[in-house]
Amino acid sequence: MKHCMLLLLALMPSALHAKQLHLLIGPPSLGQGGSNPVSIPPGNPVDWQFTIVTDSQREWVISLVPGLLWGQRFYKDGFYAALGGGLLVTSSGVGVGVDHAYGYESAPFWRRFRYQVEYRQVVGIGNYGWQFPYTFRMGMSYAL
Repeated sequence: MKHCMLLLLALMPSALHAKQLHLLIGPPSLGQGGSNPVSIPPGNPVDWQFTIVTDSQREWVISLVPGLLWGQRFYKDGFYAALGGGLLVTSSGVGVGVDHAYGYESAPFWRRFRYQVEYRQVVGIGNYGWQFPYTFRMGMSYAL
């Protein structure tokens, strides 16, 4: 586990300036129609997404689907949009792509926690041509 954290910090030095940590759970669409059902309990790693947001609203998204992404968030009254790109991962293989996300974060409760819901889609090219994976996820964020 320690090696994984060191690798993440080496690849993402801005993660040291994290303002918020997000943990979202939800079913991804792997490119074969609609989204897959979420596992109950959500133990399948495909259902999880971890996001780091810095003070300058840059985000790092770590998930099996849609992949490893970096982008910029734009906030307005709890709603946000994000644009970015990165490594695309689907059941058809690995590629590169651009992504966009739309979400909502609630007002803080218990001082530092927020409820969050997000839709994210990546458009990219992989081993078998164009890929369009998307996710609809809900979860919590924690302000550092």
